[in-house]
Formats: sequence, structure tokens, C-alpha cells
Amino acid sequence: MNRNLAGTVLNFGVAIYLLATGILGLAGKSFFSDGEIRKAVTSIFSGNFAEILIVILAIVAIAAGVFILLKFFGIVIPVTELLLVILTIVWVIFIIMVDIIAPLSGKGMNFVDWLRILGSHLVVLAGIALATERFGG
Repeated sequence: MNRNLAGTVLNFGVAIYLLATGILGLAGKSFFSDGEIRKAVTSIFSGNFAEILIVILAIVAIAAGVFILLKFFGIVIPVTELLLVILTIVWVIFIIMVDIIAPLSGKGMNFVDWLRILGSHLVVLAGIALATERFGG
């Protein structure tokens, strides 16, 4: 993992962001109805399928955060690299769902808010990618 200051701060920040996003997703609608994963999925899907997808995406977010933190502290599990590549792909799908499909579904927001959210998601994507050896980490 790249140990320069900017890379270190980015990896740590992304890990915390992913952990928090996943926890909000798993907490359920009665606790956090405005979690990012929940908003994204329920703007596209409904019913049991939406709840299953929310749990899957939340677990993926938590796993990504944990694996980045483990790598950050020098603990490398043999499958970490493969999992981080898979998580990079899942995050791209998440970006497509949240930042492209959801706004087009009619529950849009103003353009500046959309840019801010898209920017934060791209920073997370960069952080996940930098944590992997394949993408330069």
C-alpha cells in the first residue's frame, strides 16, 4: 500500500466512510431511514428485494472498510487483493445505481447536490482502487 501522507489519509477516510455507510444500511429503516444505501435502493426497487439488496450492499461496504483498514495496519489476508478488486466493481455498480439511475427515476435533487454526492462516491472509488495492488496501491 502506498504509504505517502495523502494515500494514507485517503485510505483511512475511505475505510471509515465505508464502515459508516454499511452500518447505516444494516441499521434498518426504523433507525436510519435516510442512509445512503437505503435511499439509493428504495428509489429504484421496493419490497423484499430492496431489503435484501440493502443488506448485501451494506455488508459489502463494511467488508470493504474492514479490508482497507486491515491493509492499512499491515494485516494482509491472502484473499484481500481479490476481494478489493471485487469491491471496486461493486462500488462502480453502486455509483451507477445512486448517481445515475436514482436521479433519473424522478426523485432527483438539485445539480450541485448531485455533483457533491457524485464527487464523494468517486473519491471512495479512488480510495478502494488505491488500496489494491492491481490499481496502484
